[in-house]
Amino acid sequence: MTGNLRWLTNYGQDSLAAGVSFGMPWPKGLYQPGQSFVIEENGREYAIDSREIAYWADGSLKWTAHSIGGHVGYSEEYTVKGSSKSKDTDAGVSIEEGDSITVTTRLGLQVKFASSGNSSLFESLSLRGRALCSGATLVASINHKEYSTIVNRVGVENATNSRAVIKVSGTMASPDSEHLPFDVRVYIYADALPIKILHSFVHDLDADEPLTSLGIRFSVPLENTELYNRHVRFAGSNGGILREEVQGLSGLRHGPTVTSRIDQTAGRAVTLKQEEWSKTDFHQGLSYIPSFQSYTLSQLSSDGFTVKKRTKKGCSWVKVTGGGRADGTVYLGSARHGGIAVGMSDFWERYPTQLDLTKLTQSEGAITVWLYSPLAEPLDTSPYHDGLGLDSYEKQLHALDVTYEDYEPGFATANGIGRTNQFLLRPYTSTPSNQELSSFSTLVRNPPRLVPTAEYMHSVGVFHGYWSPANQPPASPQEATIEHNLDLLFNHYQKQIEQHRWYGFWDHGDVQHTYDPYRHAWRYDVGGFAWDNSELSTDLWLWLYFLHTGRADVFKMAEAMTRHTSEVDTYHTGRFKGFGTRHGVQHFSDSSKQLRVSNVLYKRIYYYLTGDERIGDLISELQDCQFALLTLDSHRKVQAHADVPEGFAMTNIGLDCCALAAAWLTAWERRTEGWEHCRDLLIELLDGIARLKHGIGNNAILLNPTTGEIRECPPPTPEYAISHLSMLFGFPEIFAELLDYAHDAHPTTVDRFMAVWLSYCKAYNGGAEVQRREFGFEFPDHATWRQSHSTLTAFAAVQLKIEELARAAWEQFLRTDGYTENHQWRVVESAPPEYFTHGEEAAWITTNEAARYGVSAIFNLANIGEYLR
Repeated sequence: MTGNLRWLTNYGQDSLAAGVSFGMPWPKGLYQPGQSFVIEENGREYAIDSREIAYWADGSLKWTAHSIGGHVGYSEEYTVKGSSKSKDTDAGVSIEEGDSITVTTRLGLQVKFASSGNSSLFESLSLRGRALCSGATLVASINHKEYSTIVNRVGVENATNSRAVIKVSGTMASPDSEHLPFDVRVYIYADALPIKILHSFVHDLDADEPLTSLGIRFSVPLENTELYNRHVRFAGSNGGILREEVQGLSGLRHGPTVTSRIDQTAGRAVTLKQEEWSKTDFHQGLSYIPSFQSYTLSQLSSDGFTVKKRTKKGCSWVKVTGGGRADGTVYLGSARHGGIAVGMSDFWERYPTQLDLTKLTQSEGAITVWLYSPLAEPLDTSPYHDGLGLDSYEKQLHALDVTYEDYEPGFATANGIGRTNQFLLRPYTSTPSNQELSSFSTLVRNPPRLVPTAEYMHSVGVFHGYWSPANQPPASPQEATIEHNLDLLFNHYQKQIEQHRWYGFWDHGDVQHTYDPYRHAWRYDVGGFAWDNSELSTDLWLWLYFLHTGRADVFKMAEAMTRHTSEVDTYHTGRFKGFGTRHGVQHFSDSSKQLRVSNVLYKRIYYYLTGDERIGDLISELQDCQFALLTLDSHRKVQAHADVPEGFAMTNIGLDCCALAAAWLTAWERRTEGWEHCRDLLIELLDGIARLKHGIGNNAILLNPTTGEIRECPPPTPEYAISHLSMLFGFPEIFAELLDYAHDAHPTTVDRFMAVWLSYCKAYNGGAEVQRREFGFEFPDHATWRQSHSTLTAFAAVQLKIEELARAAWEQFLRTDGYTENHQWRVVESAPPEYFTHGEEAAWITTNEAARYGVSAIFNLANIGEYLR
C-alpha cells in the first residue's frame, strides 16, 4: 500500500454516496495552520476541505479532519497531502443565515432550519425544488406525560465547501417542567443525498419520574396523492424489505389489472381506469378496500420484532409479520412525489426501539423513530437493591469484601448520564426499489469509513510510545503466540456480546467484568463483578488493538464502547458531573465516582480518527474535571487524613492524575478555549510530582485545581503508598505521549519528571534491592499485576537504552502473573442442557486480565519487540 488513507468499511463505488469524514495526522513541523490539502486517487488530485483539530506543541498541525463525497473518484486507497494551491473556492454547500438558516447543496438538496424558540429541529427538506420532508421534531414522555421540543439555540457549528454541520440545542418541555436537554447535529454533505443526524441527550431524571418514550418525528407531505399510490417500506433483517401500500390493490378477488398490481408493489404510479376493473364499479370497489392509517415495527428485545398496522384509532391492529432483528430503516412516500427513508444505527442492539408510520391517509404523514419505545416498560433507574442496611462506612467496606460492590446510599443515580444515537435520512423523488432501499439500510447499519493507514500513523508519531502496527508475518514464534492470544481474547469477547446478549438502551457497547464458571455465566448480578465500566482500561485495549491490527470489527466494537462509556458511564450534569462510575450491576449503581472512568484517554483515539463533534464535546466537558475532586473525597471510607486546606483536594497520582493529564494534554493539543491554562496546569503537575519526597511513590497528594499546586499530604496520611492499581488506567500510556509532546517546549520540566518516573519504572518490578536504592524502602506484597507493570520496565529500557531491562520486561510479561506463557488458553464449546445456550466458554477469563494483557502486549511489542526471544 502506497497511500496514507484506506477504506475500513467499503462498498466499492457506492462508498462515497453518503459522504465520509475522517481524521488525518501529520508529522511535527510539516504543516502550519491554514494549510490547504488535496486528496489523490489514481494520479488525480481533488482539493478537499480541512478542519484543524489538533496541533503539536510548536503550533504545527498534528491532526486535521476532512470530508469528501461523490465528487472524489473511488479508489481502494488515497493519499492526502498538503498543497501549495489556494483552498478550494467551489462551494458545494451554501448557507444563508438570517432569522433562519438555509443550507443548499450542489445536488439540489435544501434544508431550512427554524429560529430558536421553535419546536422544529428543521422546518423543511427539499430536493431539486420538491418538498419531501416538512419538518422534524423530538417527542418524549416522562411517566406517561407528553413532552415536546423547545429549541433554544440553532447555529452553524462548522461549514466548509464540502460539508455543513448545523447544531440545534434545546430541551423537552411540558406545561410545568423541562427535562432531557439535547443537542442535535445535522450533517449535510455537498455531494451526498443522505444527511446524518446525531441526537445526544442528558437523562436528568430521578427514579420516580421514569422516561416512558423518546423519539424523533419527521413529517412527510403526501398532499392529494391517491391512497393506493402511497408507499410504505420497512427494512427487515439482513437487507430484506417489506413492501406495503396504504391501500393495497393486490390480492383482491376482483379489481385492477395485473399490470396495476405489479406497478403498485414495484412503487410505480398507478392510474386506475373504470374499464380495467372487472365485475365491480371502480369507485365503489375502492371504497370497500381498507386504507391503513398507521404502521408500527416494535423491537422490544434484541431477538424479536413485530410489524402491525391498523385502519384507524379504535380499530384492531392487524399483524403483518415479525422477525428477529430489524435493520432499523423505514420509508414513507408517494409514487408521484417521492418521500424519505430514515434509519437508526444500532437499532436492535439498543432495544427497546420502534418505527411508527402515522397519518397515512391524511395530507401529511409522519415517521417516528423511537429511541425508547412507548410500548416498552418505563425506563427503570431505581437501585437494584434496597441498601441492605449498609448505613455506615464500616458496613459498606465489609460488603465490598463480599460482593465487591462499593455501595453508599444516594449514589446509585442515573440523573446526569446520557446517550447519543445516529440516524441517516435519505430523500427520494420516487419510491425507491427494494435494492436501493436495502443498500441505504446497509449504510445505516455500517457506514463507509476511511482511516489513515497504521504504518503512516506510526511513522508520524501520534499516540506516541505505546503501540505499533503488527508485523506481517510475526518476527518470531513468541511474537506469533502473543498475536494469537490477542486474537483469541478479542474474538472471545466479540462472541460473548452476542452469546449473552449484552444489548439494550443503556447496555450496548459495554462488556461484563468477571465470569462465573459455576453458573456458566457472567457475574451480572454480583456487585462489582457485573458491568465493566472501563475497569483497567478495556477501552484502551480495544483501541490499541485496532491501531495494531487495523481490523474493521475491532473498530466497530471499540466505537460502541466509546459511545457507551463516554455517555452512560459518565455524569454530564448534576452532583457527580465530571466523574464516571466504577463497575457494577447497574452502570450507575456503584458509589465510587471517579475520574479514572470518565478518563479522556479512552475517548481521544476515536476523536482524532473521526473528528466526531459529539466526542469532542464530551472531551471538552472534562477539560476542567479537576474541580470534581473538590466535591467528593475518594479516600472517605478507607483512610483518615488531616483537614484538607481550603481550595485543595485529596488526589491520587495514578488514578486521578492520569485522567487530569489526558484532559489537559488533549485541550493543549486541540487549542480549545482555555488551553493555555490547561498547559500551565499540566506543567505544574509535572513539576509538582517531581518535587515530592517520593515522587510517584507518594500516591496521595493535595492538589489545588485552580492553580495546579501540589503539596505533600500531612499525617496521618502515609508519606508513601504503592498501589497495584495506580498504573492500570492509562498512566504509562498517556505520560509516554505527554513527555514526548512537551519535551521541546519544556525540557527542564520534562527531564525532572522523567527522572522520578524512571525511578518508579525501574523499581516496581525491579525487586527489593532496586526499590531500596531508588526509594529507600521495599514495595509491599500487594504490589502485584507484574505482567501489566512490565510496560514500566520496557519504558525504562527504551529511555535508558539498557538491553538487560528490555529482556527483564519480557520475563515479567511472560513469567510472573496474569496470562503467562504457560497459561492454558482453552476455549470450549458450550451447549444445553448444562449451558443455557450454544456458544463457547473460557472459564478462566476476566476482563481485568484480558484488558491488561492486551494493553501490555501491544505496548511491549511496540517498544521492545526486538528483544522477544
